[in-house]
Amino acid sequence: MNWYAFLVGAGASLAIWRIVQGQKKREDFQWALAGLWVLAGAWLGARLAYFIWHPAAIVDFGWRAFGLREGGMVWPGAVSGAWITIFILALAKRANWLMVADRLLVMLPPLAIMAWLAGWISGSGYGPLMQAAWWVPRTMDDSFQLLPRFPLQWMAATALFLVFFLLEPRFPKNKTGGQAALTWLIFTIHTLLFSFLRADHRPESLGLYWDIWFGLICLLWALVLIWLVFMHKPLKQIIPD
Repeated sequence: MNWYAFLVGAGASLAIWRIVQGQKKREDFQWALAGLWVLAGAWLGARLAYFIWHPAAIVDFGWRAFGLREGGMVWPGAVSGAWITIFILALAKRANWLMVADRLLVMLPPLAIMAWLAGWISGSGYGPLMQAAWWVPRTMDDSFQLLPRFPLQWMAATALFLVFFLLEPRFPKNKTGGQAALTWLIFTIHTLLFSFLRADHRPESLGLYWDIWFGLICLLWALVLIWLVFMHKPLKQIIPD
């Protein structure tokens, strides 16, 4: 069995299930379909970003590198593709994009958790080397070696699950965009923290890895969302009648 595909597929299935659970019966199909579009946008973004991340893949494999069955995805492309799809869906539905984000960003926790676990299978997102001991797991790296490493993927997945399990029920339900903004903020902070602990090889610029730079951009976007949802007042509320 391809455990990487199984874990990613399980995350996608749980993501769609979470969308359906939050909808009225007559609307669950259209929102589930919207969720599938977000998954497609995330996959396309992750694949395109992979070729920016690793341009040598095209040189090594030629057109085969673009095959549907070939591996190679990076999370910055996935979340970029997902957000672009959310904006497109909001335009298509002629709906408030914050409301659409509320409905669809519930997909993020299971997808991110399963992506971390899938990294343990695929040799990505692994932690630094540690002294061999019975309690230190042997983790596969990107050269397919099994070495004693800090169990970063498991720690990241467990931490993300616990944080959302404890905090998500407390998210405001009567504030449009509130659930999306807080979900994105938690995901961004978590991803940034664990990105600093990663030991796998990644492109670097100005002393920081690309994914950390992108994480800082995501954090800025999270702060903009928090401001728009919780602090920004529409002009009509500021100017008295």
